[in-house]
Amino acid sequence: MFDDFFNSELQERATTVYERLNKVAEGRWETTAVQETRRHRDPLRTLLSSMMSARTREEHTRQATEQLFALAGTAESILALSDAQIEQAIRPVTYHETKVGYVRGICQRLLDEHDGIVPRDLASLTALPGVGWKTATLTQWIAFGIAEEICVDVHVARIGKRLGLVSPKTSKPQAVSKELMQIVSEDLWGVWNPMMVRFGREVCYPTQPDCVSCPLNDFCPKIGVS
Repeated sequence: MFDDFFNSELQERATTVYERLNKVAEGRWETTAVQETRRHRDPLRTLLSSMMSARTREEHTRQATEQLFALAGTAESILALSDAQIEQAIRPVTYHETKVGYVRGICQRLLDEHDGIVPRDLASLTALPGVGWKTATLTQWIAFGIAEEICVDVHVARIGKRLGLVSPKTSKPQAVSKELMQIVSEDLWGVWNPMMVRFGREVCYPTQPDCVSCPLNDFCPKIGVS
């Protein structure tokens, strides 16, 4: 009985969190480079941008994505590029030398196993070179509007713990996702990551969060905030 009450309270808090952030985000908070790929309606662009974004600043991911797709727009045409051309295009991203291999490996696997089309299911996405669970779940949502699970990155994990929605002891992204899925309404699973990323970049910083101007300030438990 107590657990049911506690979970119900957390579910209400999670819904309130999203509703409040959504009111202030539109038109004020910058979208990420991967989120911006949605306007192209090109799953390959979303997939490669998401893969390249790992440990990379937003402006560098954006630049690399635009430069690569200015040269080629399909798996087949990207494979026709030389390694030097791909490397020059994606040079702004971190570990660009390694990611050249991932770009080529992803495109080759897509041609060999998926007729050049980006698959929609997590198993097929995570089987692609350089594509982990986070990249796969993010691609599913941004490219296809599919949210089998909540995509978790450093922002989602940090903010979930700070708000008391996730146990401070939970560390693995997929474990964080499972905890969040217990309390976040299923219709918010897809939009949760994009919103928390924007919130984490604009207000809820890793250190010295801007609590004074935060729309959640009045009820956030501020767990871990000194």
